[in-house]
Amino acid sequence: MADAATAPMSPEEKHRMRELLSTMHKLSKELPASKRIVRQTAYEVAGQRLVSWKSNEYLYKRDPCPLPTRARGLFTGGPEGDETIVARGYDKFFNIGEVARTKWDWIETHTRGPYELSVKEDGYLILAAGIDEGRTLLVTSKHAVNVPQSEAALAWAQRHLAQVGRSAEELAGFLHENSATAVFELCDDEFEESILEYPDRTRGLYLHGIIRNSVDQAMWPSAEVTRVAERFGFHATQYFTFDSAAEGRTFADQVRRDHALDGRAIEGFVVRCQTAADERPFMFKIKFDSYMLFHEWRDMTNYVVANKSFRTRYALTEQYAAWVREQLKANPEAFDQFKENKGIIAARKRFIEYYLAHDNGCAEEVYEPTKVALRVLLMPVATIGCGKTTVALALSALFGVGHVQSDGAMAKKKPNGTFHGAVLRALENHTFVFADRTNYMAEVRQSLTADIHDKLPGCRIVALYWPHDRASEDTLLAAAAAHSDPCGEEYRGVVRSQLRRFEPLDLESISDGLVDEVIELDPLADAATNLQAAVDGLCALFPGALQPPSPADVARALETALQQKPTLHMNVGGQS
Repeated sequence: MADAATAPMSPEEKHRMRELLSTMHKLSKELPASKRIVRQTAYEVAGQRLVSWKSNEYLYKRDPCPLPTRARGLFTGGPEGDETIVARGYDKFFNIGEVARTKWDWIETHTRGPYELSVKEDGYLILAAGIDEGRTLLVTSKHAVNVPQSEAALAWAQRHLAQVGRSAEELAGFLHENSATAVFELCDDEFEESILEYPDRTRGLYLHGIIRNSVDQAMWPSAEVTRVAERFGFHATQYFTFDSAAEGRTFADQVRRDHALDGRAIEGFVVRCQTAADERPFMFKIKFDSYMLFHEWRDMTNYVVANKSFRTRYALTEQYAAWVREQLKANPEAFDQFKENKGIIAARKRFIEYYLAHDNGCAEEVYEPTKVALRVLLMPVATIGCGKTTVALALSALFGVGHVQSDGAMAKKKPNGTFHGAVLRALENHTFVFADRTNYMAEVRQSLTADIHDKLPGCRIVALYWPHDRASEDTLLAAAAAHSDPCGEEYRGVVRSQLRRFEPLDLESISDGLVDEVIELDPLADAATNLQAAVDGLCALFPGALQPPSPADVARALETALQQKPTLHMNVGGQS
């Protein structure tokens, strides 16, 4: 076992921990609330006050990441100023191709082995640690304590421990002694179904990893994690080791083609390795399309039952949706249990049986599903004066992006519907369409994204986001004024009003939940910088559809955009 993961906490580690938590407290109290990138929630456990820390999901993708820690799931305890980390999850990691650092060519060039591929079990992420000097076992979900998932996990922990003659206190003492957090997946169809099926003997807690309760991510080797699982009676997570990334990729591809590993379907793999430059731990995941298709069906069923918009990535989902609607007509109570996460697996099996028997169904479409034709809505989230129209015009010149301005599309009656209709018509003829409106209010974003997904469920939505968390109102106002000629008091008043009413993007909220990706731009940067950031972001997200242009092409597109002087309309439905 690596000494760094199990040695007593050093004075330097304790100092770094205090510095981190001081920064977290400062960021969580930032005013106004729209500038907060860190939030905290307090819990009372065994007479102790614990704090759970959470950040907006899209921030993990920002490069460089602005968060003081990338730990996803972080709990601290003790008085402010002398707190310690009592439980932490893995640093946020991404699926293959999801970010630049999880593309295969980057991985093969910038990481080194050994590559440990552990099975990605399909359940709830659970953290366990020892508090109260190791006398009490803390069991949490990803971010919360005393919720149904953590309570079910605690009950399972007690069952596992009892089977090998151990107690919760013994596990708590072990984790406290080693300053460590155990990371589990809770897989229990009787509690709540997820996507994949877990028969009786396979239900329970799968020990996936053990992490040191420190600022830096220090993980125990998988072999030692397996020994701990056996010692305390938990399910061990199966893993495989390869010397090269290419070998690991070949193995994962074979499992995907086989549609099973040792006779059972799996979600994919979590891969552990090291960065080649500094040998720091590096993780990524390989999720199979068949699993993601089934996941889409589960989510979509809930939306159809509730008569809400849903997103579609796979062509077969439309047929599944039609089948669900027919089932609801014949038996309105057919999916009543879905809201309790019951009946998910049975419904999927019924549809696949129906599809293969009645619709000239092809099994390959279930296990190697075809994705829908690419359509992408580019939705700015900004305030006026940031240069969004310049970016839109330049992207149009570079890539043929459709450009719909709210000014030109609006009608006096039902302006939102008119604008949305114009965007949908543009998506009929363009792969990418820029919906040129500030969309600075969450309600307006929700209306647009829901309408687009309702009419075009397969459309990807990318937010081009000019955030306000790194500058003051006066600084942002000055930057907006610099972009306008002439700039009068009426203009300044409109800008100031929008700045004060600006609602930050939050992908975990209902309003922004349909946004797929975020490209961050800078309200204080010049047009050339923001255009290049947008181009780089889009080419990275859609490498098959967009080829990176030359610097000369980008410069010409920007010049073309700047020569077009759009007329400023400052009050179009409240969203210029």
